[in-house]
Amino acid sequence: MKRVLTALAAAFCSSAAGACAQEPEPPAPPKIEALAPAPDPNDPAVLKRRADFAEAMRQVDKRQLVFNASSEDVSLEGALTQGGLVFGKTLAGAKVRLDGEDVMVGDDGRFVIGFGRDAAPSSLLAVTLPDGKIERVALKIAARDFPVQRIDGLPESEVSKFSKADLEKIAEDKKLKDAARESSENKEDWRSGFEMPARGVISGVYGSQRILNGQPKSPHSGIDIAAPTGTPIRAPADGVVTLAEPDMYFEGGLVLIDHGFWVESALMHMSKVEVKAGERVKKGQEIGRIGQTGRATGPHTHWSVKWMGIPVDPQLLVQDGPGAGAPVAAGAGEKGAQ
Repeated sequence: MKRVLTALAAAFCSSAAGACAQEPEPPAPPKIEALAPAPDPNDPAVLKRRADFAEAMRQVDKRQLVFNASSEDVSLEGALTQGGLVFGKTLAGAKVRLDGEDVMVGDDGRFVIGFGRDAAPSSLLAVTLPDGKIERVALKIAARDFPVQRIDGLPESEVSKFSKADLEKIAEDKKLKDAARESSENKEDWRSGFEMPARGVISGVYGSQRILNGQPKSPHSGIDIAAPTGTPIRAPADGVVTLAEPDMYFEGGLVLIDHGFWVESALMHMSKVEVKAGERVKKGQEIGRIGQTGRATGPHTHWSVKWMGIPVDPQLLVQDGPGAGAPVAAGAGEKGAQ
């Protein structure tokens, strides 16, 4: 038996090109591949993947709801619905996570959470109290129906074709927006409340989607308020301006306002921008004028609100502000509405 084992060892070493004659080399470090570019949000494959994920999340609905629906140490105010923004309060010094992601919490225990257009039917809020106790609150998210519009026979230039110069401009604009969104103040400007930024007719609503020449576009991320060119646009809430540009490819005149805790307003298509980056504004302060700049089909402003980069419905944030509840009218909006 000993001779057999020796012969086998010799054969192995011979086939391994002398590997037995020396110490084994340490394994090579893993190769780090370059990060892939961010996916195109309008890519049909990306839209399908997100839809599949949302559908999969629906399957955990009942499992998450085994937790309590409330806690004495957590209070919530707002719309627990798709597109809703919710304002929370817990004990000072607590930590908050929503579906496993950290949430910014103020020194006083206040926080904000939001739910996208395709949010799953349930979400799990985990609050670690100062004494280490963890409160888990199951949130039931109401579903909504959003309008879908199909338009065929459009020129390809209005659907997906861009010139080299267009793509260069779009890339430059993206860098400006990304830089403006790198951080958010731990400041509760959102507590000022929200109001409609302009008087006019609601010509586009949150969550609506167009399918152009068979290609699904990203759902509408905010609301459109149509009014004559030159109509004042006002800050919808207190905050600090993080970007103020008069000539963005898609948005035209664009102002981004950080309301704190990753809550951001974007006002677009301005004919005139009247504020500068770094300027602190108050709710109701004039920041620009309505126009038809960028990719727009008529004079209006597009107002979108995001939390942690997730678009939420601005109309759920206002009650009796000017324009709230106005009838939906077709006309002014974004070209190739995305």
